[in-house]
Amino acid sequence: MKRFLAIGSILAALTLSACGTNEEHDGHNAATSDEVPEMVEVDLTVPETVTAGEKVKITAAVTQGGEIVEDADEVKIEVLNLTSGEKEMIDAILNEDKQYAIDYTFETNGTYDITSHVTARDLHTMPTKQVTVTGGKEATSKVTETSTEEKTHGADSHHGHGATIDFADGSATVGEAVMLVANVSLADAPLEGARVQYEISRSDADHHTWLEAPAKEAGVYQTEFTFTETGTYEIEVHVTKGDDIHDHLVKTYTVK
Repeated sequence: MKRFLAIGSILAALTLSACGTNEEHDGHNAATSDEVPEMVEVDLTVPETVTAGEKVKITAAVTQGGEIVEDADEVKIEVLNLTSGEKEMIDAILNEDKQYAIDYTFETNGTYDITSHVTARDLHTMPTKQVTVTGGKEATSKVTETSTEEKTHGADSHHGHGATIDFADGSATVGEAVMLVANVSLADAPLEGARVQYEISRSDADHHTWLEAPAKEAGVYQTEFTFTETGTYEIEVHVTKGDDIHDHLVKTYTVK
């Protein structure tokens, strides 16, 4: 009888030990699944000035946690002439230097926004740089007198070649949540089904915070954010939908 009791005690102890191990393992898995993935960083290289007719290379080096990303889902380079409003979207190819690159020849004078649209590992980022082109033919302006006046006076919306983004400069207090709201439209109608992100960066720091903004109602995309430090911040609103809409607008927030 005592022998059976001893065997029963041993089996019970082994069962409890196994349960504890499983619980610990499950807890570890839960903690791991809750970890926030490191941001995908993009080093976009664009010449500051270019002579029209000259072929130049535009590259985007993509990393995550300091490691080179060679398996990006999509990398496109957007070339936007700010004078004419004309743009091109070009697929970038991974080269031998492990950078996503295109060769491009500018034909028309003007200032261009060069944006790399990078989708990798379920994350999206869209850094932009500018290039000035001289020595070629002049671009024909498609900007209306009204939109030029709005730009001069710092309008709170972007009326580019695609979507219109209404988002204003603002202010916030450290530790207090602020609601970021962007109204997005296309052809004077609310734009539904878009992906809207807020990219937040302080002017004196390299760190960028990305926030997804779900739609509250048709054309209204919002999310909440709490600033933890004082300073001047840039908030860039990124709007994408399919292959045709890739727009962005930058505004400033002062945090005290």
